[in-house]
Amino acid sequence: MQKFITMGEGYREIFELQALIEYNHQRVQHAILTYDDQSNASFLLVMKPVQQDVQAVYTIYNGIRFKDGKSKKYDLIKSWCDEVDINIIEIETKSPTVFHEREQFYQYLTGILRLNHLLLPMT
Repeated sequence: MQKFITMGEGYREIFELQALIEYNHQRVQHAILTYDDQSNASFLLVMKPVQQDVQAVYTIYNGIRFKDGKSKKYDLIKSWCDEVDINIIEIETKSPTVFHEREQFYQYLTGILRLNHLLLPMT
């Protein structure tokens, strides 16, 4: 079971993300940037499963400006991940703005990530 934990939309939460990467990098399974050409990007930090296949997915939801593969916030996040040898997977997705609720976007992402074997399958 995956649980999306929205940290925020990329302002002060970026430093909480830094602490997660710095102090829990051994628990990080995947770092993922989702982007489209219509809105800001989202960043996901997929943690390794804990008891009974519970898997946390920390998210900065739609809070990273990402144009033409460039972004100062993304460069900062990438530098933190590089320091602890975490590769970032970039995935082009639909814009979160096409969904009526944030939870619908997370369900859409869950499907994409499961198809790409980046999240545990349903049990």
